[in-house]
Amino acid sequence: MRMPALVALFAFLAAGCATKADVQKLQTSIAEEMAQVRDDQLRLLAQMQTAVDSLDAAEARRASTGQGETDRRARRLEDAISELLDIVSQNNQLLNDMLTRRPTSPASPVVGSTGFPQDTAGPAVEGGDSATQFYALALEEFRRGNLETARGALKEFLAQYPNHELAPDAQYHIARTYEDGGDLGSALTEYQRVTELFPNSNRAPTALWRRGLIEVGRGNTAIARRLFTQIESGYPNSPELPLARQELEKLGG
Repeated sequence: MRMPALVALFAFLAAGCATKADVQKLQTSIAEEMAQVRDDQLRLLAQMQTAVDSLDAAEARRASTGQGETDRRARRLEDAISELLDIVSQNNQLLNDMLTRRPTSPASPVVGSTGFPQDTAGPAVEGGDSATQFYALALEEFRRGNLETARGALKEFLAQYPNHELAPDAQYHIARTYEDGGDLGSALTEYQRVTELFPNSNRAPTALWRRGLIEVGRGNTAIARRLFTQIESGYPNSPELPLARQELEKLGG
């Protein structure tokens, strides 16, 4: 991802010559660039969803030929959409942090051992405090496909740090470990906990969307329609909104 404004901000701070006005101006530029990235990602999501719809149509035409390959392709596309939604969610959080963070005084920046100012606004997924490092290790296990190990670590993270800023992400990925492992009943339960415990998080609409897809696959169209409608009414600015609307159109409501 190219972020010229962010590079410029680091350069200003490293040189020690940034004024408060400089930082605020660059924050605005960063917000605009992040918004553009989000728009690009949403367009890509729409294209990917169109591809999934095309596969659905092909599946209907080929009821007895190539069924397995069609299912596999659709599953890969849905997984890719989910991963992209994760990126969009992380970018939304970064954008919110950029907009709400107060610029530090240029006269006395906090300087680390490398000579560059340290980020004092909060932990990132990599580095940071022990809780953040704990979460990063659990997420790495998930990405490697070690679902049970990841699930245990994520549950332990929530037990120790229930109010941490990464708690919604931990709960969401607990649900993902069940879904990816084929335990859809447990996945539905854990996705529901995301919206119950963290209704204002970026993970809440994603959890609703994934619950809806599972219910569609189970043939529970009424439940799926209700879940997609919740995204429309409760999360109108979320990246899941256009996906939910497409699913509602397919369901006829």
